[in-house]
Amino acid sequence: MAGGAGAGIALASRSWRLQPCCPRRKATRRGPEDGAAFVDIDPTTLCVSGELVTDAVTSATAAVVPVLFGGRPVDLSAVQGELDDRGIVVIEDAAHAFGSRHTSRRVGANKAVMTCFSFGPIKNLTCGQGGMVIPRTPAEADTLRRIRLLGVVETQAERANSTTYRVEGFGLRYQLSSLNAAIGLVQLDGFQTAEDTRRHLWRTYRAALAPLQGVTLIDVDVDRAVPHLCQVRIPHRDEVFTALRRQGIGVGVHYPPNHTQPAFSAWRRPLAATEQVGGEILSLPFHQHLSDTDIARVAITLEHALNSVGGS
Repeated sequence: MAGGAGAGIALASRSWRLQPCCPRRKATRRGPEDGAAFVDIDPTTLCVSGELVTDAVTSATAAVVPVLFGGRPVDLSAVQGELDDRGIVVIEDAAHAFGSRHTSRRVGANKAVMTCFSFGPIKNLTCGQGGMVIPRTPAEADTLRRIRLLGVVETQAERANSTTYRVEGFGLRYQLSSLNAAIGLVQLDGFQTAEDTRRHLWRTYRAALAPLQGVTLIDVDVDRAVPHLCQVRIPHRDEVFTALRRQGIGVGVHYPPNHTQPAFSAWRRPLAATEQVGGEILSLPFHQHLSDTDIARVAITLEHALNSVGGS
């Protein structure tokens, strides 16, 4: 589906480790030039920008994979024409961004890009486990349907009315089960409530964190995004992380930079913003069942932790 001269993939280093595994597997078969070209990020959003993408792509790049981190939409429209001219496909990693909007359109409605959603247990919309790909063309849709079921061309309904079926090529067992789909449909009916709740909680965090010295809230563009994470940059991150966990506050780190991992050392290059943020970022508890009181407790405990390690 990617039409560039090479088979390389340009992607942000700050993502779940699954994303760069695909180019690593490709490079193992074809050579390191067909692996990952890691892209730096804007430290205020934790997302790539058009300028950063064009700085990272090469003649070997076939696809760019922007991560819509924390639910924030990523607008590459300013460089879309250049990428199209070079035969480079944009594949949005929207695992965090179901329901978010590019201007007036939901993420996934842009016919110039392919979009991938995750519906795991903690995502904005869940079906228990699974995901969805929004193709650009009917031909891409046919290819995706074939790949998801071991290369079989016919649908389950078509196979039920036939004594045979046709396998046309490579495939995986990635189809969404009917049980998971049923859970997702029920969740979709109540998604507006989930969307409103997530925006309210993020704004409540913003107000609660505003007085804290040394705390920088990552901007998710809450008026357009359906927030998936609430993250801050802080000094003494590791010590604060330990102090908060001891107080029963379920903080985390999303994510350690992939380009510093041994598995991806062949594509390591300096990424100043990514590396700085990697030592400062902290994910605060964020889910639809939080209350305003919970958020106030997190903010107070964070302030105390910063004071105890000298960060405020």
